[in-house]
Formats: sequence, C-alpha cells, structure tokens
Amino acid sequence: MEIIQEDLAYTEDRAALEAVLTSVFRNISLEDTLLYDIETTGLNPKSSQLYLLGILLFHKENIELIQYFAESVLDEEEILEHFFQLCKTKKVLISFNGEGFDNRFVESMAKSYGKLPLHLNLKQLDLFKLIRKRKKFYGLENCSLKSCERFLGIYREDRCSGGELISVYQNYSQDKDSKKKNLLLLHNREDIQNLPALFSFLAYENIFQGNVHFQRVELLVRDEIIKKNCSNQTESTLEIEHSELEETKNCHTSDKICLKFSLLSSVPVPLKLTPKNFLLEIKETSLCLTVPLYQGELCYFFKDYKDYEFIPSEDRVVHKSLAAIYPKEMREKAKASTAYQKMKTSFLPIFQEKEKVFKKTYQDKQSFIPFKENTFESISPVEYLLSFLKIHF
Repeated sequence: MEIIQEDLAYTEDRAALEAVLTSVFRNISLEDTLLYDIETTGLNPKSSQLYLLGILLFHKENIELIQYFAESVLDEEEILEHFFQLCKTKKVLISFNGEGFDNRFVESMAKSYGKLPLHLNLKQLDLFKLIRKRKKFYGLENCSLKSCERFLGIYREDRCSGGELISVYQNYSQDKDSKKKNLLLLHNREDIQNLPALFSFLAYENIFQGNVHFQRVELLVRDEIIKKNCSNQTESTLEIEHSELEETKNCHTSDKICLKFSLLSSVPVPLKLTPKNFLLEIKETSLCLTVPLYQGELCYFFKDYKDYEFIPSEDRVVHKSLAAIYPKEMREKAKASTAYQKMKTSFLPIFQEKEKVFKKTYQDKQSFIPFKENTFESISPVEYLLSFLKIHF
C-alpha cells in the first residue's frame, strides 16, 4: 500500500464552510468531520476490489488530503485499518453517495476481514442524497458529481469516469505504468478535493428547512410598489414609494405581490425560477417570491352541500331552511359542484389546506383566499414559502 499525503490551502471560505455545516449539525466543527471517497473495480464487494480510498481532513490552517492506494488486493485490509483509525477520532462522515455505495461497500469488506464497520458509527452527511431530492430545483439533468461541480462553475482536469478507470487499474496491476497510476490518483483526488465546495448546496437546503428571515411584502400596483414592512408584524407601518397618498387610496387591487426574505448563508449561484406564473429569485443572501394575484370572481364551495338547494336562475344556493321562498320548479338539490358562494375581489393563491378557500371550479386543484394588505400578518410568510416550494419543487 502506498500513502500519498498533501497539505492544501483553503480554496473555500472557511467561515462559510463552518456556517453551513453547523446549520445541519449543531456543535460540530470542521475538524470533527472526515470526507471520503473510494474507487473500486466494480459495484459488488464480493467480487470487486477496493483499490483507492481518498480522505480529506480539516485543520485550523489548512486541509490535509490523504490517498491510500492498493498496489494489489493484499492491501485492502491495511487500507481499511487506516480508515477506521481515523474514524475513531471524528464525529461526522461526509461523502457523495456514501450512503448509496461507499458505506455499503466498505461495510461488506470490513465484515469479510472480521472487522467492525466503524465508519457507520459516525453521523452521516451524504451530499448526493441532499442534492438529488432538489434536482428539479437546481435544474440538473442528473446528479452526478461532475454535474454538481459544473453547476457551481467547477471544471476538473480529470476526464474519466469511475467505470472507465476500472480497466486502467487492471492494466496498471500488470504493467505498473506510472501514467495510469496518475490517472487513478487524479480522479480520486478531484472527487474528494471538490467536496467542500458542495457544502454550498446547504445554503439552498436551509431555505427548504425554513431557515430564512421574513423582511417584508411588496404590493405591485400598476408598476408601483407599496412596501409593507413586517419585521414587527403587530406594529407594522405602510411605506409608499413613487406615488402620492391620494392616488394610492384609489388603488383597490394589486397585480402581484413580492415576499422578501433574507438567508442565513449566501448561495453560490443565483437562481431565477419561473414555475407557472410565479417567480422565485435567489441571489447571495436574499430571496424574493413574486406571486400573481387573481383578480375577479371565485367560488367558495360548501362542504355540507346536502343542506342547500341550488337556484339555477340566480346562480346561487340557499339553505334548506330558506328554500321554501322559491317555487319548487326554481330550485334543485345542490351538488358538491353547485353548492357555492361567489365573491369578487383580489385573491392570493395558497398551497396548503385551509378551512375556507375559494376556487374557479369545484375540481380545480388551485385554492385561493381573499387578499388584503395585512394578509401576511395572519399567515406565516415562511410557511407560505415552504408550501410553495413543496408543491413546485
């Protein structure tokens, strides 16, 4: 077995790395973590060999890269022993698809050598698993490590896949060609060396966990903006920009609203997403969700529709207790789809169940509530954002 060690300078902001890590694991520092990645000759540990294990360790002033390279299958047990000794000193194991492949492969090999899989005692952070569930949000065609790196603007020297390198290692085992060995080491090196940059995906994940701070809601009225500051929702004030107060009094409807939030950590790549007629903009430490309001008439459908009768000529229902004022030929039993009450105003689309909601038709999946300037004093803006994200991403 050959051990390749190298000290690296921090290419990422250490404080930023620490911040996003503590958003997932409280009371955990970078020094408590161990990043690792393995290279094997196949997917089945019973018929494949572990030939390279790369590790990244954080220190106060630098990062240490360690690669354990197996010259033959006889080196596997020694590599595992070195790995498990390091695991004893750490609290969190960080990987890319470790839970899906690396951990299971190492566990199976450890058992075959009569060793306890100590790496499974650590808390796990699988960056692949984290990113994959937000694939639509990031606009990724696939969630390979190289795709995630390209999303962040990282382009590597290595051009080979792990599968392509299997034959390279097998050939190296025969001819000991240093160029082949360098290809193997480069691939693993860049796999493990680029993992800290992927920590920045945690800044987006914080949004999905509701770790954002609501700042204000802006009402967009005829291309003018009325800012309603809601940092103190019980004593909020109304600030009016670009319009005279008398003109604003005459504006009864808004075309759109924009919910403004601040983020705990800066996102690495700005995103501008447009699901349906909504606009979600995320840049640095700010997030803006622009929501189109529905202007017009919608229906509230009574759940106890059997207690009502429908009056087709008036396009409305009346309670059975009052239905006798209409001749029998003017009324009919209300159905779930006809037991409605209409309202004409500005409506806010909502994405979670509420007691009284309005719809365009009975079977319409999109629900609305009447919108007023103080609506987000009774509805949590953060919960509204989370319900929007759950539905669209």
